[in-house]
Amino acid sequence: MKHRKFKNIAFDNKKRVFNLEYNTGLRIMCPYFALGIKGKVIEAAPDPEVGGHSFYFILDNGKKDYVPFDQPLHIVQNPEYVKERTLFQMTKRLNEFIRQEGVSKRELARRLSTSLSQVARLLDTTNYKKELSRLIEIAAMLNYDFKWEFKKAA
Repeated sequence: MKHRKFKNIAFDNKKRVFNLEYNTGLRIMCPYFALGIKGKVIEAAPDPEVGGHSFYFILDNGKKDYVPFDQPLHIVQNPEYVKERTLFQMTKRLNEFIRQEGVSKRELARRLSTSLSQVARLLDTTNYKKELSRLIEIAAMLNYDFKWEFKKAA
């Protein structure tokens, strides 16, 4: 995920939104209500203690809270974030299935007609540059059905 650090945080108490800018240049608006904020924000900035991987805000009643980098991306359903989260979850499940079935990575490489290093890349949960079709092939080789499910996001 490339959107991991906040560059700038601005808030608008009239519109009740945070205007967030990530170090990659991505800009999003995150509404207060989605973060459970009921009061007035008096200060907000990237959190220097974690290198900007979260931001803090202070309310008029003195309460201070923190928001991690991925929470606003989830709230606004950023397409890149959703894609990467989905690939992560699929890869994680496939790794669980492989352990349960006791299939070696060498056997998977043989069945996929590819190298061990390619199998390692496919099963790496942090690698987001892989084809969904290859993950579906691995699921099929392990005798698991792959089903798409679309539902309205909350």
